[in-house]
Amino acid sequence: MTRNAFVAVTLVLAAAGCAHVSRDGVAAVEPSASVRESMQGLAGHWQGTVWETASSLYQGTTPLDLRISDDGTWRGTVGKAEGAGTARLDRHGRLVLSGTAAGPDGTQDPVSFVLGGDSTRRWGATVARFHGREGQGREEHATVSLRKAS
Repeated sequence: MTRNAFVAVTLVLAAAGCAHVSRDGVAAVEPSASVRESMQGLAGHWQGTVWETASSLYQGTTPLDLRISDDGTWRGTVGKAEGAGTARLDRHGRLVLSGTAAGPDGTQDPVSFVLGGDSTRRWGATVARFHGREGQGREEHATVSLRKAS
């Protein structure tokens, strides 16, 4: 990456939040104060399910149990996998959850949900990996629904 391109990327990231460059030269973004404020209404314990929508023989489901922090991070379980990542609201008010989930067998699956809704319910569509009894994963279209636990 040329120096001018690197500076341009860093300026774009700075506009989205507070950017800094790590020792390996990769720009990182920390949530800005306004991001933290907007996440406060969504911070808390959320539970739900990922449902396979393109099933043939049987429909895969994966339970979700997440805790969203007002600092723009989330942790929890995606099925039997331990997951963590970032949470933010996009310009349309959709909750964007991204990160990874590490299964008990060491598999690493990406987590990428874009969920519409309100302060107590969120839903959306995604492509998710479902693991069968034989341990092999398959990517299928899925719907996601979350409800804020009381």
